[in-house]
Amino acid sequence: MSNDFNLFILWANGRHKENDILADIKQQFDILQIFEITWSSNEFNRNLSRFYGKKLPNAMRKKKLCGTSSFLVICVNDTAPKFHEGKNLNMVMAKAKYRQLLEGNYIHASDNQEEAEENLLFLTGLHPDELRPGNQTVTLFQDLAGAPTWLDEEQFKEFINKLPQLKLTLSATEKMIETPDIKQTCRLLNARKKFLSCSKNRYLIPIRGKEIGFCLKQTV
Repeated sequence: MSNDFNLFILWANGRHKENDILADIKQQFDILQIFEITWSSNEFNRNLSRFYGKKLPNAMRKKKLCGTSSFLVICVNDTAPKFHEGKNLNMVMAKAKYRQLLEGNYIHASDNQEEAEENLLFLTGLHPDELRPGNQTVTLFQDLAGAPTWLDEEQFKEFINKLPQLKLTLSATEKMIETPDIKQTCRLLNARKKFLSCSKNRYLIPIRGKEIGFCLKQTV
């Protein structure tokens, strides 16, 4: 039996249809866990921009559309996935169905397991293997991972360890992250380019409220 991990996000302005959508999801997928997440008002725009990346041209417009109250993250397992061009067609069709029901773009759905794993890590700091299936909704009052700052070095390293494509090197003289995609890594780690630096590969990452310099090295 095939298994394909995915997730939905039901934004605040779509929760008036929450019961109908959850009932339909249960008919098509196995619900692993549900999170109710509240982002801080100060970070909401930046959270949206980091979460969607270049797919989101206007965070303010998206914020007005989805609403700023708590939203649901519904983690599911598809035991009979159907794929086309790297996308899970069951998820694609479900998203279209729910957007029609909501009469608007008030729901997000991952296209495939790779995207879903990144979404979950961004939203909760968890890998799918760390989910605890059950009927109880987990309530979280937190922004995206690393926003506005990583709490400490351990949280930062734990996050990176869940991204197998990254290699972290920490020493007294060097802080380096090797990555196949620097832009994507900046989005994931909340890093920004360090200007007026003699090296084009220098970036700043907020840890414990301080901007720490890292070298981001592109790998082949």
